[in-house]
Amino acid sequence: MNERYREAGNKGRKKINLEPDDLVWLHLRKDRFPDLRKSKLMPRADGPFKIIEKINDNAYKLELHLEFGVSPTFNIADLKPYLREEDELESRTTPLQEGEDDEDISPMLTSDTTSVVMHGPLTRARARQLNQQERNMKAMGTSKGEEDSKGGV
Repeated sequence: MNERYREAGNKGRKKINLEPDDLVWLHLRKDRFPDLRKSKLMPRADGPFKIIEKINDNAYKLELHLEFGVSPTFNIADLKPYLREEDELESRTTPLQEGEDDEDISPMLTSDTTSVVMHGPLTRARARQLNQQERNMKAMGTSKGEEDSKGGV
């Protein structure tokens, strides 16, 4: 009977296996990080943080900054794997499909690409923005390189 209860309880649970040196997002619980979660509008997660040690399947030790002032050991429920841009799953929609309105991105590519000093935690949204800026800068660099090679012929 207990096995049936265990199977029912674990039915939708995903088994996440993290290893040392993996990067993870840390869920900032209100009871554990009261200064970082004073408002609903403050970030719920911070990171990415590197895993230093795997204690068991449920507990991991992270490389935390001293400013957090808490134990670096966390339950798997507070951790989410950090997916780099190339690791993220493909979107269900594909860009530039016929019959759809596509945004003109040429003004974004010609904008000033000065570096910005960041203040505060690196949230998922901020990480996405940084990846987008990096891709735009790479795209501008390759398009300029193509123009230079065509002009030299």
